[in-house]
Amino acid sequence: MKALVIGLGSIGRRQASLLAGRKGIELRAFRSDPRSGPNDLGLPEMRDWSEASRWAPFAAFICNPTYLHLETARRCAELGCPLFIEKPLGAAREGLDELLEVVGRRGIATYVAYNLRFHPVIERLRQWAGEHPVLHARIVCTSHLGLWRPAAAPLKTYSAYRSQGGGAMLDLSHELDYADWILDGITKIDGRLGRRGRVTEDAEDCVDLLLEGRRGWADVHLNVLSHQRQRTIQIDAEDMTVAGDLVDASLSSFHHHELVEKTDYGLAIQDTYDRQIDYFLAHIDDPRMMNNVFAAAELLRKMIGFKDAHEPSE
Repeated sequence: MKALVIGLGSIGRRQASLLAGRKGIELRAFRSDPRSGPNDLGLPEMRDWSEASRWAPFAAFICNPTYLHLETARRCAELGCPLFIEKPLGAAREGLDELLEVVGRRGIATYVAYNLRFHPVIERLRQWAGEHPVLHARIVCTSHLGLWRPAAAPLKTYSAYRSQGGGAMLDLSHELDYADWILDGITKIDGRLGRRGRVTEDAEDCVDLLLEGRRGWADVHLNVLSHQRQRTIQIDAEDMTVAGDLVDASLSSFHHHELVEKTDYGLAIQDTYDRQIDYFLAHIDDPRMMNNVFAAAELLRKMIGFKDAHEPSE
């Protein structure tokens, strides 16, 4: 199977390494920046779309900066190949309808890559929320942008710029994606966002949201300026509270303020990327794949609508 990886930043390199370890995959990289030297993964490279068209990849893995996702995905869809698109689907609504039209017309299988869907804590909480009426959920994700890509200065990456899809809301949209999944769809997003520190150029570094979902409410705190790394979700029901820690890969249950049970999954985050690739390859002929571009577009429109209505405050 011919697979084309577009973009060899940190996430592109990760996906390329995972693909290279699987039998039967012929892998090449697409890199449009003429300043980039040969890649150290030893992958053959191409630099223009006519070359990509002649090579006729069977699948495309879109791992370039967020603001390029929609245009790149459309170009690949026109080649007729299934699409694996790194999160988020895009940075704006412009170009979204054009992508959906090509994908629908060609009947292409697509997947927007939110690897935390394959985290056992999230999988269990989704199942749990389907069995217990959700009263309220609280989600927290904090880290420091300067530690994401140690080889690059934060202000020189796309994550620092609002126009390029940077900012806490889209960069940390894993939390909105799994909230959407657990709550059976987000129907409304309210809240505020701001730029409180100096880790970005003009994108928000702090977001507080109130989500309304079909199964209940959730409040969400996201920031990329914290020196404490956190990724937690708590769900309250009538008879129990469950608290998941995605960093420690643990899930705790409480009743009457007492810990009832704790499960440690012993997960390495790399496992979620492995499972995600396996899922995509196993469903590569299925246009109804989980979180395809049509499903992901619904949440993207809500996120972009909220961002457009709220300029970052200082």
